[in-house]
Amino acid sequence: MKIAGVIMAAGQSSRFNGCKHLAKVNEHSLLELTFEALQHTGVNDVFIITGRWHKQIRDFLGEKNCKVQLLFNPNWQAGIGNSIALAVTKLAQDYDAILIALADQVAITQQDYQQLLDEFALQQKDIVCANYQQTRGVPAVFSKTTFAQLSKLDGDKGAKKLLYSSEFSIVDCPLESAAIDIDTQQQLDNFTKVL
Repeated sequence: MKIAGVIMAAGQSSRFNGCKHLAKVNEHSLLELTFEALQHTGVNDVFIITGRWHKQIRDFLGEKNCKVQLLFNPNWQAGIGNSIALAVTKLAQDYDAILIALADQVAITQQDYQQLLDEFALQQKDIVCANYQQTRGVPAVFSKTTFAQLSKLDGDKGAKKLLYSSEFSIVDCPLESAAIDIDTQQQLDNFTKVL
């Protein structure tokens, strides 16, 4: 089975007042931390969906010699749903499943991603998703059976509605680390203080 890891990094980061994906935690950007964690799991390839900060991300990763493929979404302002749809449309032919991750979920580890992938391989269901604070969310692994629905997403809601759809067989994977995400500079400062 061929699996793509897709990191969503197309948005404006308006509450952060800058490109939060390149903000640093212990000398590494949020994007690098996510990329490095995914790269050492069972995914075959890692892609980053870019948008508002495409040039900055491209230049930064070029300087770091990161072997990652960028997919630019010219319609990034249409929201994360649109970016997911773009990724799935581009990757559907070549992959059996896609793991969707957010660079701002800074506490998620390589082991967490691997746990999702292991559950996906074991259960052989349509979706395996993180469950935290009594809700389903990403990161999540979506099988080919969901690609048609994912490719129709638009707006700011992302893939959440699929995680509650009776159309698909879904496995919940407890992952409390997914509850920590960075939207503001203050949240980043608070997170780095407790490391």
